Amino acid sequence: MNVGFIGLGSIGKPMAMNVVKAGHKTTVHDIRPEAATELLGAGATWAETPKDTALGNEVVMSSLPGPLEVEAVILGDQGVLEGAGEGAVYVDLTTNAPSVVRRLHRICGEKGVGFLDASVSKGSGANAATIGTLTMMVGGDRETLERARPVLNAIADKDLIYYCGPSGAGAVCKLCNNMVGFATANALAEALTIGVKAGVPVETLSEVIAASSASRPKIEGFDAVFNRGFEPKDTGFLRADAKDMRLAVDLARELDVPVEIAAMVDQTYVAALSAGLGHLSGQAVVKVQEEQAGVVLRYTAKTDTIA
Repeated sequence: MNVGFIGLGSIGKPMAMNVVKAGHKTTVHDIRPEAATELLGAGATWAETPKDTALGNEVVMSSLPGPLEVEAVILGDQGVLEGAGEGAVYVDLTTNAPSVVRRLHRICGEKGVGFLDASVSKGSGANAATIGTLTMMVGGDRETLERARPVLNAIADKDLIYYCGPSGAGAVCKLCNNMVGFATANALAEALTIGVKAGVPVETLSEVIAASSASRPKIEGFDAVFNRGFEPKDTGFLRADAKDMRLAVDLARELDVPVEIAAMVDQTYVAALSAGLGHLSGQAVVKVQEEQAGVVLRYTAKTDTIA
């Protein structure tokens, strides 16, 4: 296919290189011309503007810092919409705001250009962008996805390209995924600083945590939540989890270690106990969040994966 690629940063550049290696005729653009040197040597063609990047291409992709840059590239002077032909597809690989994505989907559609929000994640492989095995979360029209799939397969594992729903759904999934990662990293920092200040070497703490329950994939442990199976079996009682959480927070206070995340989680367990959930399994603590958010996390069907 004829492809345009805009944004040759730390992730964009290896993705663009994989598009070139897959045999697609690729035009590239970046605000730093030097970023394209290796790509040009591999057979890509340079474009002076986003408009020029789109001219004559079936798919135009961008990997940019954020919403403002994506809007400027698409809608600005010499932007993509000035060069994209009817029937072309724009693939936004940026971690973007769902509201911005949906607006751009509408504007591009009025010009006859398809739009996909297709955020990517490295998953468990640090070099996934380089070897073309990224996880991809796609929002938009299914038919548009099918048209762009030959190019998407060059940068993501074909078994990890998830169709998440209408426009904006891919961006939503990416933001939720990143939020979990960031919150986990901060919670881990709190735990490690408590342990070190309490006299346990960080090497010992990290080894123990890596071999214990905290390192297990938490989404897999949500089966009881999705299936609403909150009767305690081998998972223990919520009241016991609440006790453990309180002990950890008490230890932090004894040591004068700030633990904002742990303190908030502790209060969530207090709310769960106050709601009479102490006799249920520990996973029933999510009922507090569900009540506040006005949603129920019942599992209804598997996310559709595009093979």
